[in-house]
Amino acid sequence: MRYGVTIIPFEPWEQVVAWAREVEELGFDYLWLPDHLVNPYGPRPFYESWTTLAALSRETSRVRIGTLVSSIVFREPRLLAKQAIAADHASGGRLEVGVGAGSEEDNEAAGLRPWTPRERSDRLRAFVDELDGLLRGNERRGFPLQRPRPPLTIAAWSPRNLRLAAERADRWNTMGGYGLSAEDGLARARDQNDRLDALCREVGRDPRSLTRSFLHGYRWVAETPFASSDAFAAFVERYRDAGFDELFFYYPPERFSPEGTVNRDVLELLGTLSE
Repeated sequence: MRYGVTIIPFEPWEQVVAWAREVEELGFDYLWLPDHLVNPYGPRPFYESWTTLAALSRETSRVRIGTLVSSIVFREPRLLAKQAIAADHASGGRLEVGVGAGSEEDNEAAGLRPWTPRERSDRLRAFVDELDGLLRGNERRGFPLQRPRPPLTIAAWSPRNLRLAAERADRWNTMGGYGLSAEDGLARARDQNDRLDALCREVGRDPRSLTRSFLHGYRWVAETPFASSDAFAAFVERYRDAGFDELFFYYPPERFSPEGTVNRDVLELLGTLSE
């Protein structure tokens, strides 16, 4: 199992940098940033994702960095690919590119009309189809350090978007759902993973060639894995049994968990457990 964290960069810049350095020092494998025009997690605004990502790449040296995930609502494939190639060089080849279909809140913040679920899915497919080639670069636009391109993560829940992940992604990510119990969240994630296995076989792909990742947040799935070492070990074992390769958490977890449910000793140990 590999581990990563998502930072919500809504503090003064010095605090964001401190968190990124802590994440690296703790031994985590990945440092992720969300990508929204406005903060969907609270009232405070936060820094733009790709600018922050490039800056944090110069404040770290080992941890892999990326977006979880860039929203297609206000991004454009050619510019995003150009940003990604620059960030891959700035980070010394540590970039992960994550994309997703975005949300109704993204449309509202961008001043766009709402999209139907099918239109959102169609737009995601068209975006990924174009971005996949652009990330590989050319003589005029430049090439990434990682060849043939930086790894591509697709966040997906719906059957159509899961199929896209089976066809094009290096990593699939899910949060399970919204407002679920621990049991229902695990069951939902397991079902999505099983469907992805079947879709990989349909498109002629070895299912295990696609990395499976789960982003845990208490607002999505009401579980407290940092409460104790036993709770964390049980959480990891359940998601490993469900077929997941990587677990991601919001950082620092005290800001995103019920009061009194985070034992810092567990956090200190977490980064040492990566395989």
